Amino acid sequence: MRSGTNDYSKPIWRLPRNGETLEDIDEPLTRDKLEPVADLYGVLKDLEQNILAHQTVDTFNEIFKVVFAKLYDERVNLPKPTSVVRFRIGLTEDRSTAANNIRELFEGAKKKWRDVYGPSDAIVLNDETLTYAVKILQPYHLLQSGDVLGAAFELLVNQEMKGEMGQYFTPRQVVDMMVRMMAPSINETVCDPACGSGGFLIYAMRRVFKYIGERWDDADDRAEQRKDYAQDNLIGLDNDPRLVKVAKAYMIMENDGRSGMFSVDALDYDAWEKELRERILGRTLRTSEYSAGTLADSRLETDGVEVVLTNPPFAGAIEAPTTLRQYALALDASGKQRDKVVRANLFLERCLDILEPGGRMSIVLPQGLFNNVNVQYIRDFVDERARVLAVVGLHPYTFKPFTLAKTSVLFLQKWRDEEYLADYPIFTALSTRPGKTKLGAPLYLEDGRTLDCDMDDVAEAFLEWARKQEFSFARETDES
Repeated sequence: MRSGTNDYSKPIWRLPRNGETLEDIDEPLTRDKLEPVADLYGVLKDLEQNILAHQTVDTFNEIFKVVFAKLYDERVNLPKPTSVVRFRIGLTEDRSTAANNIRELFEGAKKKWRDVYGPSDAIVLNDETLTYAVKILQPYHLLQSGDVLGAAFELLVNQEMKGEMGQYFTPRQVVDMMVRMMAPSINETVCDPACGSGGFLIYAMRRVFKYIGERWDDADDRAEQRKDYAQDNLIGLDNDPRLVKVAKAYMIMENDGRSGMFSVDALDYDAWEKELRERILGRTLRTSEYSAGTLADSRLETDGVEVVLTNPPFAGAIEAPTTLRQYALALDASGKQRDKVVRANLFLERCLDILEPGGRMSIVLPQGLFNNVNVQYIRDFVDERARVLAVVGLHPYTFKPFTLAKTSVLFLQKWRDEEYLADYPIFTALSTRPGKTKLGAPLYLEDGRTLDCDMDDVAEAFLEWARKQEFSFARETDES
């Protein structure tokens, strides 16, 4: 049905009978009529272009506010298939009424999830633009759409500024491979110091939730275990507050681990609030420790998290002396502080600092760190602090369409006291089927659904190798 000269976007559920008006066929939109969305990024790009054509606003933030209101409607108002959707515009409903309804949903979401938006935050889209957003989003059930929310918003951010920092959306096949190979368990805390929309944390959480579902037979016990894990064992940091909001919403969609998401520069320990420092270290800090200027100054030997999973930004260099003084890699051979250090190098050291002895980490790094002669001192630094478990070379198409940068994934386990080995086996692999075309589009097998990707094979081969090496995290037990 069209409500205006060029507007065909309002759906009708049946044709009118003789004598019926539009009001007669304006049936309620219920949960069972909503459908999963396959290409949320495409939908959001459509919405972004419409906003840019009509208003001068921060499109990312305004789009996310609308999505946040829809998530609230789905989570709170749709408990049954026949529950009536509030996030909609009726066939004869005027724009002002529909827009105000969405603003009310956003206010409800703010009150329910208080740490995502503040009391003064509001949707600033005008009625026309806001109702357009409702029209294109109302047919979809975001909570039933799988892994689309974080991916869509990370892609929006990529086009704006992430590429300038050498940070790119991590394809979910890479995330899944890294999580499988590091095998986080229910008793382990997982941290991503460059979390973006939280993909690594979500995949780690799903792994543990699967274990909980298989181990606990009582529904209430399963729910309690999932809640405890989500709230206590996941830590994400990112210096882009917009993506931290997305990560929190992503957590809400899954089972709410938003309390562990922090908008902060992971490289600058001085900027960390007390709660974050204590979460990372795993204990309550004394006043004297809280005043410590570096993470290393604050750590006891047993402090830290068990698992780090991350794809940090590569490009650019850190020049701030107050940040550089926190890092051993910022010192030259004579012990003098360098004027600047590549961001990826500092993230590598920060991740090692975050780990407890025996802890494991998986990090995407530029290929140059693995083979350039002039950074041998970085490889020596890593060797002194951790055992290299594996190196997986990624295909050049992996991060297309954003970059052809050559990258590899480094897997480490931090040495415990007197555990250092000078010689040991290392698992190596090269991904030759990234699940993407040279233009960055998904590449599927003949079934049209399964990515043509070999990363599952790499993960399985590594776990088989790790079990033969008798690494405890890779054991095939009911607790893995």
